[in-house]
Amino acid sequence: MADYELFQTYEADFQIAYEEAQEKLNQIRDLDGEPRKSAMKAVERATDECYEIIDQMSIEVQNISSSERSSFNSKIRSYRSSVEKQKIQLKKLMDDEDRRILFGSSPQFDYNNNDPNYSQRQSLLRANASLERSSDRLRDSQRIGAETENIGAGILNDLRGQREQIINSRNTLMDADGYVDKSIRTLRKMTRRMATNKMITYAIIAVLIILIFLVLLSKFW
Repeated sequence: MADYELFQTYEADFQIAYEEAQEKLNQIRDLDGEPRKSAMKAVERATDECYEIIDQMSIEVQNISSSERSSFNSKIRSYRSSVEKQKIQLKKLMDDEDRRILFGSSPQFDYNNNDPNYSQRQSLLRANASLERSSDRLRDSQRIGAETENIGAGILNDLRGQREQIINSRNTLMDADGYVDKSIRTLRKMTRRMATNKMITYAIIAVLIILIFLVLLSKFW
């Protein structure tokens, strides 16, 4: 039951990311300039998040019974197909934006096969778009690397603090062990003294009994 609940949680997260990407896609057509670029990047981030959530769902499905796994896999395939469609729409919008930036919006450019420079322009456009996306991915990788480094530093600090706590606990246990040994030795000494005192007490009682017998015997003699 817990596996189903976790899968449903991933589904809810996926729906949020997918709807956010779809909403931004619908807004891009009405935007221009920097807001348009920001919306495209937002769609790209949301799409990447969708893929990550789908990967998490694929892992979680392995914990579900094989008799019910097929229906969940079908859901995952449907989600992945929807994200792929979003990705294709985003790529088309990005290509249009790159074309507009590269050639401008002037009608003097005829983007058709009758233009003798069409192939060269298209190749240049694709190379420029690919370079820009690679630069964005590189910046994202650097950002993720910096975040990972910060997380690693935090984990190291936590481990260092836990190590100090373990050392302190070990020292405390060693001190406690020393106190226990001392207590055991003290108890043994007290036990031996009690045994000695008992023997002395029994000896005194025996002497008193002998003296009493001697006094009684002296009266009859």
